[in-house]
Amino acid sequence: MTELFTYIMEFKGGTYTTQVYANALNDSVVAWALQIEKEITEIKLIGNKTVHQIKDLISKEMIDKPTLLTGLENVWYLEIYTRIGVLRINIVKTTL
Repeated sequence: MTELFTYIMEFKGGTYTTQVYANALNDSVVAWALQIEKEITEIKLIGNKTVHQIKDLISKEMIDKPTLLTGLENVWYLEIYTRIGVLRINIVKTTL
């Protein structure tokens, strides 16, 4: 069943939000990476090289899995370390 996931990313003083549809949480991380590639002009200080690095880290499973936040349902935290800084991401599975 396809679910809607909302990604709220903090990066270098900016907050960026996007939504993706996926069958599962881990699939949504891949879908999110593809989506930020499409929205690259909306994200300050992230260029094509960084997006490709993010996609590579995800595809090679070189990032930690999202962590379910204690006491919450359907809310996770994820950090991705890139050459230019850390992406701090909250993920919320939205009930449709």
